[in-house]
Formats: sequence, structure tokens, C-alpha cells
Amino acid sequence: MARPKTTTNTGAAPPLNELGTVLNGNFSPAGMAPWITWVDVEETVPQLRWPLSVRTYQQMRTDSQIAALYDATLLAILKMDWLIDPNGASSEMVNKLSTDYNIPILGQKSDNIKRGRLKNRFSFRNHLRLAFKAGIYGHYYFEQVGYIGDGRNGRPSDGLWHLRKLAERPPITIQEFRVADDGGLVSIVQNVVQPNAASWQNPVPEIPIDRLVAYVWDKEGANWAGRSWFRECYKNWLIKDRLIRIDAINHERAGGVPYIVAHPGATNDEVDELNRMAQAFRVGDTAGGAVPSGAKFEIARGLQSSVINSVEYHDQAMARKFMLMVMQLGQTRTGSRALGTTFVDFWAAGMEAIAWWFTDIFNEFVIEDDIDWNWGENVEQVPILKFDFDPELVAADLVQLISTGAIIVDDELEAEIRKEMHLPPAQHPRPVPAPLPPGAGVQELPPPPKDPNVPDPNKVLEIEKEKAKNPAPVLPPGQPSKSTPPSSAKPKVGA
Repeated sequence: MARPKTTTNTGAAPPLNELGTVLNGNFSPAGMAPWITWVDVEETVPQLRWPLSVRTYQQMRTDSQIAALYDATLLAILKMDWLIDPNGASSEMVNKLSTDYNIPILGQKSDNIKRGRLKNRFSFRNHLRLAFKAGIYGHYYFEQVGYIGDGRNGRPSDGLWHLRKLAERPPITIQEFRVADDGGLVSIVQNVVQPNAASWQNPVPEIPIDRLVAYVWDKEGANWAGRSWFRECYKNWLIKDRLIRIDAINHERAGGVPYIVAHPGATNDEVDELNRMAQAFRVGDTAGGAVPSGAKFEIARGLQSSVINSVEYHDQAMARKFMLMVMQLGQTRTGSRALGTTFVDFWAAGMEAIAWWFTDIFNEFVIEDDIDWNWGENVEQVPILKFDFDPELVAADLVQLISTGAIIVDDELEAEIRKEMHLPPAQHPRPVPAPLPPGAGVQELPPPPKDPNVPDPNKVLEIEKEKAKNPAPVLPPGQPSKSTPPSSAKPKVGA
């Protein structure tokens, strides 16, 4: 057998292997272990260091603002249309994936799409909902489970592997990430035990990477725990949570710190009793008390700072992280609702980037695994998952509204449509449209009636040139022009 080549045909010696590493080495004698346990050493906040971060993010998701921001993002993703793009693959592959995953094929007419049953089958919509919990925890793992088509119990008899479900492995159940020197994931180990009595002390076997689907957000190096969408919101959430508690206490304690000025000659025991009375003071329908004659009940009030204004500030800061500033329009003293369209466009671009992140992972670890196990790893063209984010007003609807006369296109509307659809500005003078070929399948509408008061836009320049060649004669002062109507003579009195 010939030795593998280390140089190209031009004699260059490009890199063929890795010299560096992502980790500091294996924690084992002589570094002989094929994997090491990943430890979160980058995070500086103890409560956000994995695995403690899982509990912290579970608490953060109960905040009303964070929950609204996350739900707005998730619902936008769920609203997208998800399709199987043949991508030049064989129809056998495309039809199998479409049937197994319950996802329609790109280009299929909607009238011909028949959704299969969901009982004991893979549900793509449910998987999509669970996969985006990676935004909460930074990661979310699934184990692939399927069956061989052997013709039994209603199964197909094609001898192929079919996906039955992607079983979720929640972050709270993960005990260990085992990674290689290059930072690649080897397996995960869960912190639960086998359900049968014979092995109650044995942990669940580790799940290797070739059976896993790992949704990890913003992975760096060997960090397979990822980075939560809530990470940058932690400081604002923590301060906001304390402010809300302070505001509740402030209302309960009548807006300050109560204290009692003891009456003259009060003993130490009486002062202690007044102190206990002040500490126990709360606002309520039965609250009240009596103090000795000469004693004064007072409430020490701090600076006139607004807790609500501070809470609104932190809500705005968290909305900026999610690019959902549009949710704050109309709730602040400054700003304009006219910015809504700009904010929505900015947020929609973020949604598209998140959808691409999901699509890339699903294509690599679900679809390509399916193809590899059934048709081999040498298949070049495989089907891919795609998404379609419907705009608020699609072009087909707009054409229909214009054709029926519900909308009349003027210059302002045309400029706005071109801007919204990222088209170049209109040309002046207008180019003459090319005639449609016969049988194009487009119904030509009769031309609209011409307004005689409006010049033909194609002849505006010609009219201006003619005026420049033949300028109007300059009349002497006081002489009326031909276009000026003669003034009527006033009748004489007594005529």
C-alpha cells in the first residue's frame, strides 16, 4: 500500500492534522483517556456556571418580561413554513423523509398535502418547540430512536431505518459532557438510574454522539452547554427582581421605615416594646396600635426615587437583547410608534438567523444521519430542510388587490412597495414593458382610462425640450397676454 501523500501536485505541504488543542489536556495518568469531563471555568458568576445555571434560568423564565420576549421569538419561529427541499436527491429519499418527518415537500401543491397520523410517530412541530428550549438553557439534546421497516405491526417492509422520535434529554438530567482534545463531543451522561430493580444502582449508559442531536447556542471551544439567550439579561433580571420586592415592602410599610419616638421618661423596657411595635408595623385592614402619651409614631422616607421607572428601564434593556424593542413602543415616555416598522424588520432578520441555526443542525445530525444509515455515506446530494417566512403582505396578494382595483398604484405606493421588497427605484421616463409571449397564462387587463389633465410620463421630457426650443415671447409691461381674459367694462351710472 502506498504511503499517503503529504504534498500537493505543486509540491506544497498544506496542513493535514491538528497541532493545537482546545482543552488543557486529559485529567488522567499520562493523558491516555480518550475523553475528559468538561468543566465550566469561563463563567464568572457562580449562579450561571453549569450545572447551577440550569436552575437559575428556570427561575428567570418565570419573569413576565423574559417570558414574553421568549414566547414572541418562539411563536414567530413556529409560524414559519418548514419544507423538505429535494436538492437534487432521488425521489425515494425525498418521499421517505417527508413521510417519516411529516413535513411537506417544496413545490408540492397545498391541495395534495396529506398529513399523516401523529400517534407513535415523529412530530416535527413538537420537536421544533422543544429544540428552541436551547435558547433558555443554552443547550438541548435529543436521542434518535427509530425502527427497521420489517413489515410487522403496520410498518413498511422496505428494510430501511425510520425515525420514530427524537427523545428529549432535558438539561436538568445531564450530569456530564465528555469531550475530546479537539473540543468535539464524545458523549453525554445522565444523572438518573435504570428503571428496573436489578440495576437500580447503575447509571444510565452514556449516549454517544452518533445517536445524539445537539442544539447548542453560541458554542465556544469545548463548551457544549452553550450560552443562554437569558445570559445578558441576568443582571437586569436580578436587580428588577429585588426592586419589585422592595416596592412590595414599601407599600406594605406605608412607603418608608416606621419608628417611634419614645415619650419622656420612658424606661428601657418601654423603648424595647415600642421598637418591637414599629418592627411589626404593616399596612392592612386591621392594622393599628396605641402608643403612650408623649410618644410619636414616625415614618422615615428615603429619596423620592421611582421603583417603577427602574423596573421599566430593566425591561427595556432585556427587550434590546431580544431585538424586540417594538414591544416597548407606547410604554415609554420617549420614542415613536413610527419606529415600529424598523424594529420589526430588525427583529425579523434575527428570526431568520435563528431559523438558519436550527436548519443547519437538523440537516447535519438528523437528515444526513438518516441518509447515511439507509443509503451510505457516499451519497452526494441529500434532501435538506428549508423554511419560508411569510411576510405580512405577499406579492401574490398584492397583485390580486391591484388587479381587482381594490388598490390603485400611485407613485407613493409604488415607491413604498419597491422599498419594502428591496427593489430598485422606478426609472424616469418609464421604460416600455416588453409584450408578453403568447400563452404566458397571464390575463391582460384593459388599460385604465387616461386623465386628459395629466401628461404622458413618457413624453414629459419631449414637452420640456419643445418649450426650451420655442420660448414664449416677452410682452411689454402692462400688456395682457393672450391667455389673460379681458376685464369687463363697468357700466356708467345713469346710462
